[in-house]
Amino acid sequence: MEKIGTSKKWMVFIVIVLMTALGFAVYGNSLNGKFIWDDHDLIRNNLFIKSWFFLPDVFAKHIGEGADVKYPSYRPFQSVSYMVDYSLWGLNVFGYHLTNILLHIFAAMALYWLINIIYGDDLLSFFTGILFLTHPVHVEAVAYISGRADALALLFMLLCFIFYIKNIGSKKKIFYVIMLLSYMLALLSRENSLILPALVLLYHYAFRKKVGLKSFLPILAIAFLYIILRLMFLKPVSPDLASHTSVFMRIPCFFVAVTKYIRLMFLPFNLHMEYGNRIFNFTDPKAILGIFMSVSLLTYGFIKRKSGNPAFFSIYWFFIALLPVSHIYPIPMAYMAEHWLYVPSIGFFLLVGHGLRLLYRSEKLNVLALACALLIIAGYSFLTIRYSACWREPTAFYERTLRYAPGSIRTIGSLANEYCSVGKTEKAIPLYEEIIIHKPDNIVGYNNLGIAYIMAGRYEDAVALYKRAIAMSPAFANAYNNLGIAYSRLGKYEDAIAVHRRAITLKPNFADAYNNIGIAYGMLGNYEEAIAMYGKAIELNPNNAKIYINLGDAYGNIGRKKEAIAAYEKAIEINPRYGPGYFNLSRFYFREKRYELAIRYCDLAAKEGYKVPSEFLELLRRIESEIARAKREG
Repeated sequence: MEKIGTSKKWMVFIVIVLMTALGFAVYGNSLNGKFIWDDHDLIRNNLFIKSWFFLPDVFAKHIGEGADVKYPSYRPFQSVSYMVDYSLWGLNVFGYHLTNILLHIFAAMALYWLINIIYGDDLLSFFTGILFLTHPVHVEAVAYISGRADALALLFMLLCFIFYIKNIGSKKKIFYVIMLLSYMLALLSRENSLILPALVLLYHYAFRKKVGLKSFLPILAIAFLYIILRLMFLKPVSPDLASHTSVFMRIPCFFVAVTKYIRLMFLPFNLHMEYGNRIFNFTDPKAILGIFMSVSLLTYGFIKRKSGNPAFFSIYWFFIALLPVSHIYPIPMAYMAEHWLYVPSIGFFLLVGHGLRLLYRSEKLNVLALACALLIIAGYSFLTIRYSACWREPTAFYERTLRYAPGSIRTIGSLANEYCSVGKTEKAIPLYEEIIIHKPDNIVGYNNLGIAYIMAGRYEDAVALYKRAIAMSPAFANAYNNLGIAYSRLGKYEDAIAVHRRAITLKPNFADAYNNIGIAYGMLGNYEEAIAMYGKAIELNPNNAKIYINLGDAYGNIGRKKEAIAAYEKAIEINPRYGPGYFNLSRFYFREKRYELAIRYCDLAAKEGYKVPSEFLELLRRIESEIARAKREG
């Protein structure tokens, strides 16, 4: 390997510092953002990421099965990254966003490295990497925690590409190992990594490099093996689009998307998440324009293939990288998405970087080139900062998305869920009811409406709704669990236990159902049985503070004081900001007449935002005054 000169090392160091600083500058405001959309299923409610015990399940099942939600994606390494985050941060969203930003920065650095290897031009590499780093079209892949698959996949694709080139003609086995390992990790991060062999062949054709079969065939073999294993062991989730459309009907969607993608690359305004699962005709003006632009760009790139101009490599990279989302194979949920540009956009940035480099290398225009580069990067950065801020607050995010996609059932449901999470059930219920009117077979809609009814105290309505949902989908474990909650609220604890057990039969790892059985047994005064159920829930979900609170209450009710205190303290250890943990300790110490400790933990509960009952607070304040007076007098 060539030795890197001192000046080259300093340049690389400066690029790393600049990219890191700029990456945090444009995405730093997303660090305190909350869980949004799929984050709830992939992280917050995902049992599999909360214990390394479930690592085999992560690699054997689809990405959403830890939350009992069907996803058409097999991305185990994405889940592994969440497992690492959870082991470090728990459910502190800051840590997950930090990881996303770092991955995006690393991907930009890897892109700089790859372009430098291919073209041997620091300036072109720098322009390409910085443009990729700051362009606002990537906000969806960075500010959105569940968008992490894009950065993970691209990072490992680029590393594979880099070490593929390095491995050609090299006898260093480490290059070969890193190349193969990187491609495996790319495939385990996102399915679109299958396109990498085609991009490698593009490199060979564009730069007239002979294909090294010893390097290329193993990559191709890994891709085919991945496809075979998926077909054999992982039953695909059929996308809705597949049952309604043919390839001929879906292709115009791709050309409409091309038109919009090119517009977004040049003018990244009005960015939003939800584009909808729409169908277009070949006569649609946007489809016609997309066909014209595609043919024109591909023709121009082909003409330039022998001139040394990056146009061929850039343009063909863009279109080849778009193939996985071209709707040749049906894709559920949308005909286009901004994060699908994460890999293809590299072609655009390389072309723009080439233009800026040409300007800079001209003696009369180098100042203009720097001014243009600074203006473009500043504009991108401003738009990225502004758009990433939209992802911080879920309610505002969903309301904004609905303005762009007013008929989106998914967005309506997510907004209703957010209203429920902040106690605004009066706003959530009409939205859930709207979903059921438009999609009467939407089982999740029934389930969520039932939760809203329970929160609003409409327990009989919830029972009727869940019975209807169960009749429609007898294997829906969540409906049984929530029916049990409604029964408990009505005082029908035996009925609650029965349906919770049915939920566990359908979903053996259902920690919430075990916890809810424990609550029902506790209400019946059967605390020993309740403790056993809480123990099983903790075994399945050891980091749920609420279960420990329930366990502490059960221990306290049978006089096992040490165990009760230990359970409450464990809840606080898991979540030091958990107000109910402090309050329950306060109540326990009050019953034990250990008033100073009761006062201390009550104050901590209030500090964490827990609404302490006014009667209890007043009683403690009187006791506190008496203690203070006794100390003064004695």
